[in-house]
Amino acid sequence: MIYSQFQQSPFQARFSGVKGWMAFAIGILVITLALIALPFLLLFGAISFILLSLFGRLFLKRQLAKFQQQQAQSTNASSQQQDSFSTPSEHQSQPIFTDNAFTDNRHQAKPHQGRTYEHDPS
Repeated sequence: MIYSQFQQSPFQARFSGVKGWMAFAIGILVITLALIALPFLLLFGAISFILLSLFGRLFLKRQLAKFQQQQAQSTNASSQQQDSFSTPSEHQSQPIFTDNAFTDNRHQAKPHQGRTYEHDPS
């Protein structure tokens, strides 16, 4: 009887009786809770993302204004300090961090003009 091992399912003894019903009930409970809780979890995530982005933008705007104010104060202080210690010809103070610090000054003098080449068929 080589095939006697295939006559009975090995899962029958494993999931029968009280253990089987408990596993079934726990599975149904987990699926139900996941389906009920998932929309609320997604809604909470979306609302928190929106609030974080709005308040983060306001916070960064406020921090940037403080930084620019401190930059202007340090520029004014350094220019007053240079005025008291140096001649007017040496007065060339610029803020260290500016909005156009990384712009290319070569292209600002004249706008870019493209060239048009005519096709000569001969």
